[in-house]
Amino acid sequence: MCEVLAPAGDEAAFYAAINSGADAVYLGLTDFSARKSAANFSLDNLKGYIDHAHALGVRVHVALNTLVKEGEADRFFESVLGAWNAGADALIIQDIFLGKRIKQAYPEMTLHLSTQAGVCNLYGARLAKRCGFSRVILARETPIGSVAAIAKEIETEVFVQGALCTCFSGQCYLSAFIGGNSGNRGFCKQPCRKKYEIDREGFGALSYKLSLSDLSVGEDVKKLAAAGVASFKIEGRMRSAAYVGAAVRYYRDILDGKGDLRADLSDLKRAFNRGDYTKGYFFGQDKNLISSAVQGHKGEKIGEIARDKRFGKLAFVRSSYVPSPGDGFKVIRGNTEVGGGSYSASFAKAAGGFYLPADVKYREGDGVYLTLDTSLSERVSARRRSVPVSMSVKIEEGKRPHAIAEGKFGAKEYFADFVAERAKTRAIAFEEVAQCFAKADAYPFSVTVKNVEIGGSPFVVKSALNAFRREVYARLYRELAGERACLARREIGKKSAKICAPEFTTAVISEDFSFAKDVGDKIGAAVFAPKNYKNTDEIDGFFEISKYYAWHKWLYLPAFMTDEDIKAVQKSLGRFDGAYAEGAWAAELCRECGVKLFAGTGFNLFNTCSLSALAEEDAFSAAAISKELSQNECAVFENVFRFAGGAIKVMELGHCPFGRSCLGCERKDVYSMTDEQGRVFPLRRYEASCCRFELFNCAPLALQAVRYAFYDLRTLPLQEKSACLSGRLQSATAGLSSSGVR
Repeated sequence: MCEVLAPAGDEAAFYAAINSGADAVYLGLTDFSARKSAANFSLDNLKGYIDHAHALGVRVHVALNTLVKEGEADRFFESVLGAWNAGADALIIQDIFLGKRIKQAYPEMTLHLSTQAGVCNLYGARLAKRCGFSRVILARETPIGSVAAIAKEIETEVFVQGALCTCFSGQCYLSAFIGGNSGNRGFCKQPCRKKYEIDREGFGALSYKLSLSDLSVGEDVKKLAAAGVASFKIEGRMRSAAYVGAAVRYYRDILDGKGDLRADLSDLKRAFNRGDYTKGYFFGQDKNLISSAVQGHKGEKIGEIARDKRFGKLAFVRSSYVPSPGDGFKVIRGNTEVGGGSYSASFAKAAGGFYLPADVKYREGDGVYLTLDTSLSERVSARRRSVPVSMSVKIEEGKRPHAIAEGKFGAKEYFADFVAERAKTRAIAFEEVAQCFAKADAYPFSVTVKNVEIGGSPFVVKSALNAFRREVYARLYRELAGERACLARREIGKKSAKICAPEFTTAVISEDFSFAKDVGDKIGAAVFAPKNYKNTDEIDGFFEISKYYAWHKWLYLPAFMTDEDIKAVQKSLGRFDGAYAEGAWAAELCRECGVKLFAGTGFNLFNTCSLSALAEEDAFSAAAISKELSQNECAVFENVFRFAGGAIKVMELGHCPFGRSCLGCERKDVYSMTDEQGRVFPLRRYEASCCRFELFNCAPLALQAVRYAFYDLRTLPLQEKSACLSGRLQSATAGLSSSGVR
């Protein structure tokens, strides 16, 4: 059976998910959660929620899915142990190598690899399995062909509903570099939801060029089930309980083949809908992927503004929808929001529609969208999920009262701790016992009293009978919830946090090394990032230049590479000393291909524990630590590279920002994307199996010299490439050189 996995950002959403039919719920703690702004849960109250879920047969996955700094490691491991001992069915971890260390210390734990780890191909799946993970949560960009192949390798979870990140999972640094708020640490400020313009004809007007529509796979979830997916995940720990309930019910009904799917989808749109839905990446980029017009919740269209002048401050909405007091609406003209308001019972009544406040002048035909359906919230909050329990009770004179609870859990037998006495006046009645045991108190049981047997003439004090009932249901609840034997704290060993000194001290990434005639002797390792990975002439040109220098030669591999992309580069990979890679999956690729690995900043190395686990990889040769760490935070690492200058890559896109409008595309190597403040961000295009795009920060970075330095010279003009390596590049930003990120 396929799992419907629901988000719970707070208590209301937790119960809405369970009561609406979720098989499992995922939630975060107050620390180390990628949704830091959600209400979340604490270790103090977690067990109570997990017990409730388990009693109803619902699993709970705890997300500890942020990157962990060196000084936070002990507290992180305490949270891991605390969540597991509270009864978590699985722990969701972002850092694959930190997860490896956790699994070594606690083989009893079940670990799921977060989508932030960027598993998008078979190599990532194999690495996760080797590191001790039992499930991978795939990057949203993974095509369905790769999904099917990965599902044969390891249990697989995919997102089917909710917000889509613009950037490939785990590789977004835009919020970190423009505001010090790391998306990898749960503090993303969503700069991708701002307006930009791009210097391509037809894309020059300011609009939401980076913002994506919400994902809604809908009935195509069955195709993913056929591909072998085990769990269907709904995004939304920042969303309302009504949204969670509506989304769970929609997918529950699809998978169970029941219910009114049109009504379910209507509820879902009313709960949250950003610019209409997209099918996402599974089946190829669709026309709805980019939401360039309306931002925020658009809702569901239920009518239009009609011409009616009877009420000057109210506008008449022509609609068959019957509103309730408190319902909220938006008025949209074309693709622009022009107003909105809430419905009040005090407004005038009219046939064929209703009235809304008109603070602005609406036009006839403006669309009216329902964004807050109060009846939906009421329906979701009224849902209750319970365990059917059939009770048989026997009370016999001179014996301990006896109760049997039966259900899908089997039969469980309970005895009271007292003996029923012989009645002096009136024996206990059948109806009294039945009425008593029909009440389940606060427990999630729906009770049917199947049989009551009275033996002889017994008498039981009412308070004693009630106490027996409470004890029966309390014990049944505890047994259904289960009790986990707590693990003691164990040492999560770093083994050796030190790694061997690299064979070179300076590494340079560039798509063009023709500048090397001026500064070639300053380069120890040349990392070649082709404009087209299928163009062997480009690679030949790189080797023609490099033959004059004693460089170590590496092929640049971006974090997002499908299995098809990898096939395009494997033939060329053998010509290089190894791969400089941004995705952890490359550790497995290099191991299988027998080439060296230079782990790039995209590995998101934040602590020495992860570094030591990575260094154990057979292919490991060198590593670069995260761009998000400050100078002081970098000091704990030895013999690792640090980003020291050049262009700062802040996003790896999984889609074409031009909506795959290939006809008329000039296919420039670098476009310019400008924000509302006039800051210009280079947008680099390259080709693998198709066109891909990388976004760079609006200003290059130049730091003081470090022992092991690497420079990213992509998108820089030739003269600036030389200036950067010569120490003459004037930086417009200090990046995160002193303070790091939250």
